[in-house]
Amino acid sequence: MGTATRRRGEALESAILNAALEQLAEVGYVRLTMEGVAAAAQTGKAALYRRWSGKEELVADALQHVLPVPADMPVHDNIRDDLMELMGCYRRVVDATRGTAFQVLKQDGEQSTDLMRDVVRDRVISPLKQLLLAALERGVERGDVRASAATPMNAEMGPAMVMYRCTLESGAITDEFLTELVDNVLVPAVRA
Repeated sequence: MGTATRRRGEALESAILNAALEQLAEVGYVRLTMEGVAAAAQTGKAALYRRWSGKEELVADALQHVLPVPADMPVHDNIRDDLMELMGCYRRVVDATRGTAFQVLKQDGEQSTDLMRDVVRDRVISPLKQLLLAALERGVERGDVRASAATPMNAEMGPAMVMYRCTLESGAITDEFLTELVDNVLVPAVRA
């Protein structure tokens, strides 16, 4: 093993968090080790253990470090553009976490932890579902979404398809995929 790179503060922490995500994507949560993350970050294990007690806390912080916060998404004047915007945020989650955010949610309770699931759900999944439901409700008010379609279940359809593609299909979330999802699945399902 080569000599550890001397970094401190935010530079070191950022390198460790990025290395944790890389390791999570490469080896998965079960095989991820603090030693492996330290080696990938080119630092010593002590630097990790000074900040985190174990891999659960490290991975939770790494996810929190890169997950987008879907606070104020632009509002459009039609349901299609709103849905494209919100599904694009899901793609940013996949891109920012190298697809690991949904992998963490997929794994069973013995392999991943409630802490990591809570980070992903609280930071991204729940706020996006609320924004999707709000978009459907705005669509009802405008007349481009039928009233019976503004439901939590319909707000979960798009995210479920993205998660399915990431976890079971291992497919990329491309512009083409998002356009097909919105134009051929979501909009027809809710259209007035």
